[in-house]
Amino acid sequence: MIQLLFTLLGGEALVVFALLVRSPLRKLAIMGLDRAKRGRGPVIVQTVTVTILIVLSSSVFSMVKIMNRSADPEGGGVATPTDQVLMSRHLLESTLMATSLVDSNKKQRMSASVSL
Repeated sequence: MIQLLFTLLGGEALVVFALLVRSPLRKLAIMGLDRAKRGRGPVIVQTVTVTILIVLSSSVFSMVKIMNRSADPEGGGVATPTDQVLMSRHLLESTLMATSLVDSNKKQRMSASVSL
């Protein structure tokens, strides 16, 4: 899943860069975003956004459970190496998902304000 999120984030960065720089690629990006906003595009985007939010909340909930487990005085108050690996993985996934959601929101606002 992490590779997919890195690919998604890289694609979003390319689209944002294409919108920022005046080039023929900018017109192509604007046309693509305009076509995506027609028909079923907004419904699909909202569905994907809600799905990413649900997975993000699940990852954050798992991190809270790991933190509470390591803070438990009966368990010695020390995180096990497995907990540390799981925590870092959940942290990376949640950071990538949150960044992806913020970037897609910025991209949507930029495409609305950019004119051909």
